[in-house]
Amino acid sequence: MATREQSLAFQNSAASSHSTVSTKVNHVPRRDAARVPASDWKSRPLFALPKLTQRIASNLFSVVETPKVVFAAESQFRTEQEIIEACGGAGALPFLLKGSTLHTFAPLTKGSVFGLALKKDDGAVRQEQFAVWLSDALRSNWAIDLLNRFLCLHAWKRGLRFDESHALFYFTRSKPKKLWWEVGGKIALREVTAPHIKHYQIDDRREVEFQCGWKHEAVRAGFVLQRDSLFVQLEPAWFLTELDGKTPATSQRVAPLNSPRLNPHAEELLRALSFWSAVFAKGHRELRIETGGAPIRVRLISPSSSAPRIVSKEDRTLDYFALTNMEDDGAIPELGLMQV
Repeated sequence: MATREQSLAFQNSAASSHSTVSTKVNHVPRRDAARVPASDWKSRPLFALPKLTQRIASNLFSVVETPKVVFAAESQFRTEQEIIEACGGAGALPFLLKGSTLHTFAPLTKGSVFGLALKKDDGAVRQEQFAVWLSDALRSNWAIDLLNRFLCLHAWKRGLRFDESHALFYFTRSKPKKLWWEVGGKIALREVTAPHIKHYQIDDRREVEFQCGWKHEAVRAGFVLQRDSLFVQLEPAWFLTELDGKTPATSQRVAPLNSPRLNPHAEELLRALSFWSAVFAKGHRELRIETGGAPIRVRLISPSSSAPRIVSKEDRTLDYFALTNMEDDGAIPELGLMQV
């Protein structure tokens, strides 16, 4: 299997190391070696390690199922744009074109969505093992790319759009948008699109405000291969667009200004990850991406999350921490260029 990391282009050295939030830590007591007989301490540990009940929240989510095979066939076109124009419909087309060969997870037939792209005089369709792709140094890049394209189609069906220049997903709207969602049994309203307002000082007493575009809560999401294991990585982000709600307002990254979200607490990170998990997974505990063949399944909800219940200080679920300071959640803060 490939041992080097593969990911979307948005992941830099800082983003590729997944963030974790520890919610409970047990101190490890030290044994007194002087009380252990000489014949024992040589073969017994000097430090007793009790059972750890530490719970950790990560922005890496395990992929539990992928299609077993990749279908490949010769195409009559030489560019992906030609295939999109010939076969394109609503949403993204999840496929790869390597040379003259078209690859996808869905069976390739004359009646399939890619039927018009296949060579008419060559109906041979090959099946390649996806596990072999993942273990190959070159094709592991292809594997991640193909998985991410199916993720883009799934996100499009969920109402999200993908901006290639910033490599993030967001809700593109020409009017404000809020979503109701539930975490730990508590229902909340979270703003995902809002007007981006600027203020202009006319004189000492007068000030005018005007809308210059839209601000969006967004997310960077993609498959990554780490130590022979597949994950989906989520990275909450922010986005500014022009008045059309689609065109990026800046090529730089943006972040909240004068807001606690600039340096979010653990509960806000947990809440953001829970929110985007709910968006991608349609509120289920698992993300299921249909491929036309076997599905792609990702476990997006931590096993530590549970239904609402009374918890003690010694037994807190991740939902408990996500609910902390819930009143601070909701509206998108003021955004500006991120200081590097």
